[in-house]
Amino acid sequence: MFDLPPPPALPQADESAAEAAEAALAAELASTIASGGVAADAPDSRTDPRVQVSWPARMRLANGEVIELKLRNISEAGVGLMSDERIPAHTVVNFEMEVPPLGESGRVTSVEGTIKTTYTVVQGSEMLFGGTWVHVPPAGLELVNLWVERLRR
Repeated sequence: MFDLPPPPALPQADESAAEAAEAALAAELASTIASGGVAADAPDSRTDPRVQVSWPARMRLANGEVIELKLRNISEAGVGLMSDERIPAHTVVNFEMEVPPLGESGRVTSVEGTIKTTYTVVQGSEMLFGGTWVHVPPAGLELVNLWVERLRR
């Protein structure tokens, strides 16, 4: 793959045209961003209802590193997360979240499973990313679904 000869040099006129096209694209992107014409988060391709939460969570990467997270939203199909650290996309990781009790009394329930990370978006100093459930115990998924129903009302 790296044995290919370098591409031929562009004539001076073609280089100027390419630079002008790049400048025009950069100006168009800057204008779109300034006007608010871009999403603040990754495109939403989920079809399951999700609800906003603010719960602690963590993941264990394949190398054993544990990363503390903030759970931003939940759905039957997955989770939206936030971290100060870069998270690899398209990776299956062990995941744990602390789910508060549904009633006034009760204890926090630790729901453990595995997720596959889907997207990563940088927003300021934070990383936003999503994950879809690979495996979650039925009792954990039932608790998540109860919270989704409760918060959708």
